[in-house]
Amino acid sequence: MKEKIGVCKQLIEEMNRKHAGWGILFVTPALMFCVFEGIIGNLAAIWPVYRILNIIIFYLIYLTVFSLLNSMRIGYTLLNVILTFCALAEYFVVEFRQWPIMPWDVLEIGTAATVAASYTYNFTPRIVFWIAVIAVWTVFTWAFPLRLRKKKQWAAAAVSSVACSACFVAVFFSYLVGRYAIEIDMWTPLATYASMGYMLSSLRAPGYLRVDAPDGYSLDEVNRIIAETRATKDEQELLWKDEGNDVVPTNIICIMNESYSDLQIIAPFSTDAPYMSFYNSLSENSIKGSLYVPVFGFMTSNTEFEFLTASNDSFLPTGAVPYSFYMKDPTWSLARTLKEQGYRTVAVHPNIGSNWNRSKAYPDLGFDEFLDINAFEDPKMMRDFVSDQGDYEKIVELTEEKEAGEPLFIFNVTMQNHRGFEGVEETVHLTDYDEFPMVNQYLSLIRASDDALKYLIEYYSGIEEPTMIVLFGDHQPSIETEFYETLYGGELDPLPPEDHARMYITPFLIWTNYEQESMDGAKLSAQYLSLAVLQRANLGMPDYLYFLNAMSQEMPVVHMFGYYNRDGIWESWEEWKQKKEYPLLHEFEILQYNNLFDRNRVDDFFRFRGDP
Repeated sequence: MKEKIGVCKQLIEEMNRKHAGWGILFVTPALMFCVFEGIIGNLAAIWPVYRILNIIIFYLIYLTVFSLLNSMRIGYTLLNVILTFCALAEYFVVEFRQWPIMPWDVLEIGTAATVAASYTYNFTPRIVFWIAVIAVWTVFTWAFPLRLRKKKQWAAAAVSSVACSACFVAVFFSYLVGRYAIEIDMWTPLATYASMGYMLSSLRAPGYLRVDAPDGYSLDEVNRIIAETRATKDEQELLWKDEGNDVVPTNIICIMNESYSDLQIIAPFSTDAPYMSFYNSLSENSIKGSLYVPVFGFMTSNTEFEFLTASNDSFLPTGAVPYSFYMKDPTWSLARTLKEQGYRTVAVHPNIGSNWNRSKAYPDLGFDEFLDINAFEDPKMMRDFVSDQGDYEKIVELTEEKEAGEPLFIFNVTMQNHRGFEGVEETVHLTDYDEFPMVNQYLSLIRASDDALKYLIEYYSGIEEPTMIVLFGDHQPSIETEFYETLYGGELDPLPPEDHARMYITPFLIWTNYEQESMDGAKLSAQYLSLAVLQRANLGMPDYLYFLNAMSQEMPVVHMFGYYNRDGIWESWEEWKQKKEYPLLHEFEILQYNNLFDRNRVDDFFRFRGDP
């Protein structure tokens, strides 16, 4: 009798354990959804219908992994750990750059890894709570394991789960996207990810990578625009050309300085020491002004892509990295245009060459050499990065080592001011605010950049070879969001587009060691800067840049938030097809598509051929 009771108790215990296992099997996906979005901080913001769709995605992921591995312990533990780390990565990336991790960012995982160590990670009580929740729940997963005993059950579960996942994806894109307006606002994707949830947004995001031909696109239309451009180019006024000067510089040095900006472009504030005094003092042989760049706080390579190729990110999928997606050999660029005119072309970057896919992109752009961190021997450092002073000493070294009179083009991307400002010796402090330590650190770095610029200008002022130095910032810095809100006098979301665009302005400088007509206060897009460089250098341009020269007279700034027309009036993209500038913008869109995506690219239009 006792034996029977013991057997019954054992059966009951096994049944209870099995029921507990089934309970954990079906509760975990929903719980992990709460943990994931709880860590990010969006749990309460997700709309009800999107919440349901996110939970379905979590169920499909978990049940598919379980059915394929037939082990709840292994499969669920792996997913719990991986998804928790993904949620932490999303939280910290948003904190650092105010932009979500998007599916194509996996291509730049190496770039992210090289700079991740420079950041500070603060675990809030909310994050600790959700980590503790999933850690305890994972222990239950091990305490009540579940497996499918029969092979037929295992096979049926695996086939069914994979089939259900495939059906969901098919129904998602064919029906659910349209039925529930599942779209990402690619200008401000962070808001979309908050309201739609991370998994749902990530499933939708790859659809935005496809670049369709513009309306009315055809090779005949491309050739019509080209013919019109060539017929009128000799009549154009070249906006940046100094008619009283015919000097062609032997050295052209273009420097894209990391996070270089003057935040007073947003609103004035006071400091206890100047931080851009040398830049501000330059008035002779200088063109200075505001450069509208396509990115904020990160994605450096997109600004250099606009500068080097005279393309515009506004007509590309937002968030995409052209160096990773759209490069082909050859890619027509400023480097190739100068190479065609006898310049040796050298790219310099004092960091890992594979970051942002530069080691592949630069040869495609026409650079003869790429000198990355391995070319720097015992340079001057600031924190863990080569300082601007150390960087510029390498530039000086390159011009000193070359043969006298050899035309040289250097494109340099600095590293000193990269985000992760801790450890900077503070030489500049805000006088009106005490609560923004990152701003003090950042402004101190900009002061060091200003000192390095003084060194560079003074050196080339003393040499005989005609030299042009171009300097611009890639983007404004990722500092305390509250400081930007203080400057604007309110929350950043929503800001009127023209005001928001002020967060995308950096200074630019074109200086020569010989006499040239000076200008100050110019406003232009990054895509037009190479146009200004070639005209000021009295060098030839591809016909494509003549199109841009005409376009820049009608719209000196074209940005993802809108554009300035020739009268200095800001226009948004809302109903842009009804605006007078649309025909010209549409022609540009057609040309850019032909240049970057069409296999039948009209090479002769984008490539410089012939004498200046």
